Order: sequence, then C-alpha cells, then structure tokens
Amino acid sequence: MRTMTGRRSIVMGVLGAAAAAGHARAQSPTKWDLYIVTGVTHPITLRYKAFADEVRKATSGKLDIVVRPAGELPFRATEVVKVAGDGQVQLAEAYMGFISGAVPLASIASLPFLVRNAEELDKVWPIIDKYTAPLFAKAGVKNLFHHTWPPQNIFGRGKPIRSIDDFKGRKIRSTDGKQAEMLKQLGASSVTLTTPEVPVAMERGVAEGFITAGFNVIGAKWYEFVQWGWLGDIHIGGPDYTLVNIAAYDKLDADTRAKLDAVAKDYAPRFRAANLGDEAKDLETLKTQYKVDLYVPPKAEIDALIARMRPYWEQWAAAQGANGTAMLKDIQAALGK
Repeated sequence: MRTMTGRRSIVMGVLGAAAAAGHARAQSPTKWDLYIVTGVTHPITLRYKAFADEVRKATSGKLDIVVRPAGELPFRATEVVKVAGDGQVQLAEAYMGFISGAVPLASIASLPFLVRNAEELDKVWPIIDKYTAPLFAKAGVKNLFHHTWPPQNIFGRGKPIRSIDDFKGRKIRSTDGKQAEMLKQLGASSVTLTTPEVPVAMERGVAEGFITAGFNVIGAKWYEFVQWGWLGDIHIGGPDYTLVNIAAYDKLDADTRAKLDAVAKDYAPRFRAANLGDEAKDLETLKTQYKVDLYVPPKAEIDALIARMRPYWEQWAAAQGANGTAMLKDIQAALGK
C-alpha cells in the first residue's frame, strides 16, 4: 500500500512539475527587437525606449521590446523595410528619406518645399497612408505608428547661405535623392554620408553643410562644428514610420496585440509633440549658447523656390507611375499647392 502511495506521489509530482513548466513557458514574454537609426543618447532613442517601457507595462511584461540603437545591429538605415519584412527584427524605425529607395512613395513628403511643416503633414497623412500601406504590406510590414522630426533645414560652417545664389558651388550632405536634386538645381553638389561620417567630413571639408533639424544638431552633438543655419523649412522631417513585421504582429495573442495598438495610438502624438517642442528650444540653444548664426529667408524667396521645384515634383511623381501622379495631385489639392 505504501508502495502504491509512493508511486502515486511520484507520478503526481512529475505531472505537477510538467504543468508548472508548461505554465512558465506560457507566461514567458515575447521578445522583439526594435532597430532605430539614432545613437544611444539621442532623444529619438530615449523616446523609443519610453515606448518600449509603456508596452511592457501595459502588457504586464508579455511583450518585451528591446531597443537597438544605431551600430548595435549590422544593418543600415536604408535596409530597414527588408530587415523588418524578413523578420530579422520585429520592429524598425523607417525614416522616409532612408527608405526612399525601397518604398519611394513613402518618401513623397521629402519633395523640397511640398510638405513643409507638421500641420501640413497632418493634412496629408491619410493620403500618404492610403498609398503606402499596400506597398508596406507587400514587403511583409505595416506601420504601427508614425512620428515626425521637425522641418529640415541646412546647417554648416564657413560662408553662410543667405540667398539662392549662395547655394552655388557648395557641398552639402543630403539624406535622399530628392534633396540631392534640389541642391543640383540650385548649383550645389550633394554629398552622401552615413550619420557617423558627418563630423569627419565637415572637419576635412568634404562637406560644408548638411540637411537636418536643429533638434538633431543638438541631439547628435553636431553643434561643435556648426556656425550657421539656413531655416527655409525645406520639408517636414517625416513621416518617420515605425514598421512592424506582420507575421510577428499576427502571432501575438489578441489581448497583447490590442494593448500594443493602444499604446502606439496614445504614444505617437506625444512622440511627435516632444520632437517638435525640442526644435524651438534647441534652435534657441544653438543661437544663444553655441553662437550659431540662424537665418530665415523671406517669403518671396520661399515662393520662388516652390515655383522652381514644382516641375520636379511632377517629374518625380510621374517616374513612380500612375499612383505617384495621383498621390501628388491629392497632396497638392489638400495643401493648395
């Protein structure tokens, strides 16, 4: 009798241990990698980490997103659509300029002087989403949420740019082909550099300036070699898409997926507001603390640049096919341009 009891105890113990192990496996968090294009201390990185923390908290630890800053994974910013679509990471920051080769229509807002500020981006976002969502889906990803960097301007050293004629002969770093075409039409040359290459290129004179936001000049600590800024608001710095691998997203249980969506929906406008809020503060810091000479061109000059770029908008859109032309017309109608 004692033998039977002992056997029963052993069997129950084994079953209990197996059940406990199965329960532990069921409760193990799903781990995702989030590739981003900025460095460890950059404000964009810190905001993505805050997003990951909010997701972890909302899902009670069931979804653990690990933020991977620039340089931590062996990928380039131009590769993120494929990297996320292939499932090498489950989430990826996809700045429009960097993915202009992979999904050209996703970068339409970087056409020079077309979408110049966050308010205009808000007006045209439904149009952008309508045309890009099927293209992202074809690549195996969807946009979880987007934010935007502030308007993109030109910062540099040496002789400052103060007029359209001052662009002639200048060497300026751009982040996509549309910026490069603008520089070409203004008589400047475009320099292609990865983010880590910019400081050395500026020091050696390979580049005299670069297109970015004041927010990034501070965030990347480029103020150390910047002397002037041309604030013409060439285009808004977004959308900056946050792409999620569709297969990984669909594997989440319904509750976790719903909570992820809720955090993304709530966090996106706060992310955007923080970026734009930093811009005003950081431009003032550049001016007062770092003595950067900031120049805002007159409206007449901006109007001239818009007129000059309009034929290029149409040429670029036509090169993308019927959807490109239709998308541009929709955006022009929304903005009255």
